[in-house]
Amino acid sequence: PIDESLAISDQTAEDQQKVNDSDKAQQEEVSTPDVEDFLSHRVKWYESIYIIARKYNITQESILKTNNLKSGILKTGQILKIPKANYNDAVGKMVEDEFLGNADDVSDEVFNQEEAVENDEFLITPFSGKAKIALILPFKSTSKPSSNYLDFYSGFLLAINKIKAEGTDVDLTVYDLSNFKYTSELASAKYLGDIDFVVGPVMSNDIEAVMDFCNTYHIPLISPMDQDAHSLLAENPYLIQAPVSSEMQLDNLIKSIGFRSNSQDNVVVIRETGSDASYFNSVEAALQRAAIPYKIFSYGILSGRQIDAPLRNAYLDLTKHNHVIIASEKEAFASDAVRNISLLAIDSENPYQITGYGSNRLRSFETIEIESYQNISMHFSLGYYVDYSNTDVKDFVLKYRALFRTEPAAYAFQGYDLAYYFLNALRNYGKGFYNNLGGIDMQLLQSNMQFEKASLWGGFQNKATKDIIYRNDYSIFCR
Repeated sequence: PIDESLAISDQTAEDQQKVNDSDKAQQEEVSTPDVEDFLSHRVKWYESIYIIARKYNITQESILKTNNLKSGILKTGQILKIPKANYNDAVGKMVEDEFLGNADDVSDEVFNQEEAVENDEFLITPFSGKAKIALILPFKSTSKPSSNYLDFYSGFLLAINKIKAEGTDVDLTVYDLSNFKYTSELASAKYLGDIDFVVGPVMSNDIEAVMDFCNTYHIPLISPMDQDAHSLLAENPYLIQAPVSSEMQLDNLIKSIGFRSNSQDNVVVIRETGSDASYFNSVEAALQRAAIPYKIFSYGILSGRQIDAPLRNAYLDLTKHNHVIIASEKEAFASDAVRNISLLAIDSENPYQITGYGSNRLRSFETIEIESYQNISMHFSLGYYVDYSNTDVKDFVLKYRALFRTEPAAYAFQGYDLAYYFLNALRNYGKGFYNNLGGIDMQLLQSNMQFEKASLWGGFQNKATKDIIYRNDYSIFCR
């Protein structure tokens, strides 16, 4: 059945007016709080909104809302109104001492972002001088160095060489996490005090150990690989999550449907009866977020050979563009479903216009023939994909072979992409590149970069995928 929760109800003008009047009344009730309910705070040179929120035991959101701030960027000397309901002077002093303990080791010259923000040019001034970056990787987390991280490092170095050739000098400091008893040891001015941005650590728990320091001193930290670090974005304004979340990949896949209207498009979700509920639920949630109506067709793998008739009679439509989503990550069922809709698309008498969509895992299933994907122009939205016909990719592969006498693996491409993207951003926007990430979109070797704020007071998340389409001329189109 078509999911009724997708229906978007229209409010009448009268209903809307009632809502507006109610909201206005509520605003009037809270618009004149007692002055005694607030404290006055003058922003110090080392303070971020994160520190101030911790000091007063309130949320960053409440500071933004109370002071009508659109972002978390503060200026030295700025006066903030602070709700004092939860403030404890002893706790506040403890938090301030905690951060000043680090700040004492560093000159005011290093951490001067707030003062620089007073000049709007800070946000768009091209970088001059030497870029100082840090790379944190667990090279020797086992008895021998990890080949994956060595590959990442090798790709990283190639990107630095390219940036240097383009006229920007780079000073790279590499920290092997296995040389530190605790990851938190790196959270000090000794190691990260004069750094423009940090790439790594890899694992979310290690990122958490250094994130307070980076938030305090406004040092962007790029999470390079771990999708679990996405959970840290909400409370860490200087965290940048490079890997695209599974949810975002699915959202982009659903957006690629390009739904126009019920009269033109027909969306069908195929799932296995009583199985693989987790992925099916994710697909449904993505369709609901996109407000796309759909039908659900369920069947068991044993009845796969008899689904032709019900699909024709009740689900597919010869007069519309049929968008069929395979809502399963199980090879046997996915293979059967793709085969069935592929046959309907090439039927000699009544062929249906069908485009297929599916999980990235389907691409690894050996039982699905590539020709079936081509028959239905199969769409995938991927976090990573290398198009070896691309000129830049060919150039990278040749240089990598010449330098390292081996083929570049996925980690090498990822190291290159991250280093080149963020060094390019630093070069073009200066130390304020972080504030411009929302407008710096790039298509790179293995991944695309397009960042957005995870929340008003949180960090940045990458929302760009590599979208590929299997064409009937045996080529794969990548965008």
